[in-house]
Amino acid sequence: MEKDDSTVDAALTKLVDQITPSIYASLKTAVELGRWGNGDRLSEEQLENSLQMVILYEAKNLKSSERIEATLPNGCGDKILQ
Repeated sequence: MEKDDSTVDAALTKLVDQITPSIYASLKTAVELGRWGNGDRLSEEQLENSLQMVILYEAKNLKSSERIEATLPNGCGDKILQ
């Protein structure tokens, strides 16, 4: 049985609400370094999911000038996607 968009949105909202500042900091560091705190490399899926959680947390809790995309140099996103 497929979940509808509202169910997925509610689940994501609940998940983001449970992210503490400490968890956010750990996720952000893991995304920046590509490694967990214990030194293990993030898989591509872990990196993608962690980045999504960082972005969602920031959208809910930080001013736009404090968010990760505000600190990237112009054109950086284009280089990452290549």
